[in-house]
Amino acid sequence: MGKIINVAIVDDQKEDAEQLEEYLIKYEEEHDVSIRITVFLVSFDFLETYHGEYDVIFLDIEMSGSDGLEAAREIRSKDTAVGIIFVTSMIQYAINGYEVNAIDFMMKPVGYYNFKVKLEKAFRFFMTRNIKEILISNKEGIQKILASDIFYIEKERDDLVFHTRQGIFRERGSIKSIKEELTELPFTECTSGCLVNLNHVKRVGKDTVTLAETEELPLSRRLKQRSQKSISAMWEEVPNVDLYDSNI
Repeated sequence: MGKIINVAIVDDQKEDAEQLEEYLIKYEEEHDVSIRITVFLVSFDFLETYHGEYDVIFLDIEMSGSDGLEAAREIRSKDTAVGIIFVTSMIQYAINGYEVNAIDFMMKPVGYYNFKVKLEKAFRFFMTRNIKEILISNKEGIQKILASDIFYIEKERDDLVFHTRQGIFRERGSIKSIKEELTELPFTECTSGCLVNLNHVKRVGKDTVTLAETEELPLSRRLKQRSQKSISAMWEEVPNVDLYDSNI
C-alpha cells in the first residue's frame, strides 16, 4: 500500500486483544505491508488520546463500564474517514453499526480468515474515503475533516472558519497557509479571504456563487476572472455546475 497503516485495538479482554494483534502481525508478514498496532484495554484511554491518527479501529462493543456504540459515535464525530469494525460476542449489539457507518462486525471468537476479510474491507474503505484530510486544531481539541466535506473556508479576524458537513469549526490561521495545504484540490477564492470548494458549487451568478446547499457567497470583481477559469475547468468535469450568467 506504500504507507504505514495505523490500527487501534480497543478491547478490555486482554486475550482477545492479543489475538487480534497476532492476526495483524500475521497479515503484515503474509502481505508485505507495514502495520503500526496500538492496543487499548480501556475505551476511555483511547477516546482521551484519539486525534484521528488511525486508519482502522477494532472496537469491542461490550467493554466493562463502557458503551461501544457511544464510543463509536464519539469517534465518528471526530473522524469520518476511519474504518470501524465492531468485535462482539452477541450479534444484537452489532446490528446498530449502520448508525456510525461501521465497516462490519466480527463475532468472538474471531477466526483468522474472517479477520482478514474484514481487515481488507476496512482498507478499501479508508483508501477511498481518506483522500485528503484537514486537521483543525483549537482549544476544544483536534478535529479531522475530509477536504471533500468542506463547503467553504472564510477568514474572520485571526481565525479560519471552516463550514463543513459536520458543522462549523475554527482555528487560528491564514488564508495563505490553508491555500497551500489545499493545493491541487478544487478550492478557489470567490472573494478576498474566502475559499470555496468547487465540488459544492451549484451555480455561478454575476457577483455570487451558490453552493449546492443553497447558501450564496459573494464573488468579487477582482477575483471573478480567476474564479471563472477555475469553475469553468471544474464544470467541464462535473456538469452539474450551472454557469448560467453569460456576463461573468
